[in-house]
Amino acid sequence: MRKEVTFVSVLKAGGIAGIIGAGFNNLWSLVAYALGATIPAGFAIAIVFSSVLPVLVGSVVYFMLIKFIPRGRTVWIALGLGLLVASFYPVADPPPFQDGTLPDETFPLLVGPMHIISGGLALWGIPRWTDKL
Repeated sequence: MRKEVTFVSVLKAGGIAGIIGAGFNNLWSLVAYALGATIPAGFAIAIVFSSVLPVLVGSVVYFMLIKFIPRGRTVWIALGLGLLVASFYPVADPPPFQDGTLPDETFPLLVGPMHIISGGLALWGIPRWTDKL
């Protein structure tokens, strides 16, 4: 029998997934740099925020889905996969950075795998670690 899921356990699971994702995404930025990608100034900090905050928001969505919707885990996977695919739109057609400069042609190499890392950890990690906490 599965134990009762709490909001705190889901947030903890999201935090774990987000922090692990931030670590892997920062490691990937080093690999991408070695492969020739241009790394914008201050990108390591942006990686941390962009890896942790969306996954924490996702953990709140996960909690609401499993609490209030029958087959919430199935909906979570479908919604998550849809959002993961949609997240590649700005990778393929990137908007300008905050300072107005446009990303160069190496931008997809840099951030594409990061979307897979964070999205995959959110989809897999939040349910898995929620059940273990």
